[in-house]
Amino acid sequence: MRRQLILLPLTALATLAAAGSAAASDWHTVAPGSPAADLSFLRTTSGARGAAETYLKHAASELRIEGLSLGYENELQDGDHRTVRFAQFHAGHPVLGGAAAVQVAPEGRVEVVVLDVARGLSVPTAPKYREEAARSAVEATYGMTLAERPSAALAVFPEAETGGKLVWVVDVRSELGGERFLVDAHAGKIVHRRSLAVHARGRVYPISSAVTPQLEDRELVGLDAADPQTLSGWNGNFKVANYVDGDLVGGVSLTLEQSVGPNAGEDFLYDPPTSVDDVKDQFAQVGVYYHLTRMRDYFTKAHQLDMGTPGWKLVAVANMLESGRPMDNAFFSPQGTEAPFRAPNLIAIGQGSFFDFSDDSDVFLHEFTHYVSANAIGYNDGQFAVNEYGLSPWAGSIDEGIADYFACTVNGDPTLGEASLAPFGAERDLSDNVKSCPDDLVGEVHEDGELIGSLAWSLHDKFGAELGDRLVWSALTLLTRNASLGDFAKGLKRAADKLVSTGELTAADASAVEALIESRGLDDCEEVLDLSGGKLRRTQMFGIDSLVYGAGGSCTEWRRQLSLQSLFHFKSTPDRTAKGIRFTVQLQPQGGDDLEWSIYVRTARHVGFTPGDMLPEATSYDYSVEAITDTYGEIVIDEKSDPPFDPTQTYYMVIGHGNCPVTAVTVESADLGVEPPPVDPDPVDPVEPEPEPGATGGATPDPIDPAEETPAAGCACRAAAPSAPLAPWTALSGAALAGAAVLRRRVRARRTQG
Repeated sequence: MRRQLILLPLTALATLAAAGSAAASDWHTVAPGSPAADLSFLRTTSGARGAAETYLKHAASELRIEGLSLGYENELQDGDHRTVRFAQFHAGHPVLGGAAAVQVAPEGRVEVVVLDVARGLSVPTAPKYREEAARSAVEATYGMTLAERPSAALAVFPEAETGGKLVWVVDVRSELGGERFLVDAHAGKIVHRRSLAVHARGRVYPISSAVTPQLEDRELVGLDAADPQTLSGWNGNFKVANYVDGDLVGGVSLTLEQSVGPNAGEDFLYDPPTSVDDVKDQFAQVGVYYHLTRMRDYFTKAHQLDMGTPGWKLVAVANMLESGRPMDNAFFSPQGTEAPFRAPNLIAIGQGSFFDFSDDSDVFLHEFTHYVSANAIGYNDGQFAVNEYGLSPWAGSIDEGIADYFACTVNGDPTLGEASLAPFGAERDLSDNVKSCPDDLVGEVHEDGELIGSLAWSLHDKFGAELGDRLVWSALTLLTRNASLGDFAKGLKRAADKLVSTGELTAADASAVEALIESRGLDDCEEVLDLSGGKLRRTQMFGIDSLVYGAGGSCTEWRRQLSLQSLFHFKSTPDRTAKGIRFTVQLQPQGGDDLEWSIYVRTARHVGFTPGDMLPEATSYDYSVEAITDTYGEIVIDEKSDPPFDPTQTYYMVIGHGNCPVTAVTVESADLGVEPPPVDPDPVDPVEPEPEPGATGGATPDPIDPAEETPAAGCACRAAAPSAPLAPWTALSGAALAGAAVLRRRVRARRTQG
């Protein structure tokens, strides 16, 4: 049983310095030379865990965690330091995504605390709808009673605006890794649904049939002795099995077998099959065992990761099919498998249409890293993670990027998937370092993960594999399930500083790490991008066409059920002399012009999102312009707005949309009514004075059609339509922004419910 640390209000004994403004994670460092460095209570004999727990209790006031309940989760080795990780609980129920990470120096001194906790939870923890009602709500989405009863457990979904939701977490098995539903335990309706599987399109030879086509006989390390001998090892924690049958979507449980034994004395010396359609391929199963064991040995030796506990138990399935059809894929799922191969973790390697994915170890070393990050860090939300900012794919992008990186660094090659991904034109070259934040981010975790993977490979190139790996692993140990891409950058800076303190890197090396981070824009890549001072920001938004590709139906039909949003939120702090503020948004659609979008603005904090039927919806905001169908839109907040403009406030903006195509986005803000700085007149050719500012801005406004003073077509004043069940995802393409002649329409801000 996990022991929980109840953080009651205590007088703090340490001075903490916040490491920059945080998004979903709050970073705190113990200031060098502060009294905390010498406090005797930190030099505890109970190890890193005791030091971390003691520190959290005594620093609860500064950390703003009084009254919160944190339960010890695990302890990760990070060089000579240790990172102690905690999960958050509320009235005994886990808080989804709530976590803390505490980094402890060898002498027991706490140096860094990363918090991703929900404060102000007040939701009653007695469910109105019981477990069976939650199961029934889930089964209704399938239109049948499931043959296997889904598991269900109570948890708290944090919502800053409402004090949280009590939800039933219901996991349903499927042949592609399963689905997770969150069912409101007080309302009885589904508030979120996502896949449990983490996928990689992916083809054993020493590396792969493409990179190292010469077969070699290698030792199978860690086999458990048995009679008969099978591909089982790691002291009972690992089994390789073969797919036999199963259609879990249709209610037929997955059937596996483990029948491969030695064929040459004590050795497993199977040749590749003569047919790529062989679904009982022994060669594939031997390769899966060899490479996953190789990856396990890397993490245990290079990063001192303890994977010997029951929670790490793993079953890997070779020759996986989809209801008897080829599966051109591989995935990790924390849903695991049932008896007789019961385990909480599953890696499935597809028997593809053209080749066996087990012929490319890049594929399942990538999946193995997902297995590591899920069990060590808690990453398992993937593409459709949600938090207080709404849909947030950033932790999923980090997860994909580091999975690419560790597969590539172990295999010694920056290209992932020469055998498995190349036929689809989807191999990933981590030496390609052209992507940056926010311009090149599209919201698809594999594509955006390339930014993380390529940055990690740049560190690998500059400092070598050993130090590059340590920098990436050290950063990962401090991240939480709601981490932003900017949090990954903070973790790398912290890792570099730590290696400087041990003499393994120089101050110039640390500066080089920062320069690499800045070159990718990750020094300014939090959930909220700052527009203050006239900054112009570019990013992209995926459209409904991409989201529901292959699901049937038109975008217009899906639009009535789906609500999407911009990848980033934005903010602007006006000049104290400003009379108003204007946010402008320019869209450049790709492959169509079917647009319907809205602008939401809130003062003092970001626009609040709560779960819709399937995707989160903007529910807490002060101003909006809605149902825009042009490629240009703006919102003006001035003395005529309700509430009136306040120059002492920071204004936060986000775009909600039901756009069909992918769109490139340019966003900027401008203060209204601010006098321009004086300009010396040209004595030869004086410049004509600018017109006096109009009532609503710093330039003479366009004439306003009186009809726009009331809601009109294209300017509705309610939020977007509810969401619908998620459909298959397809990768999105990047796009460059270019100038375009567009129809511009000025729309005045109106207040909606906040």
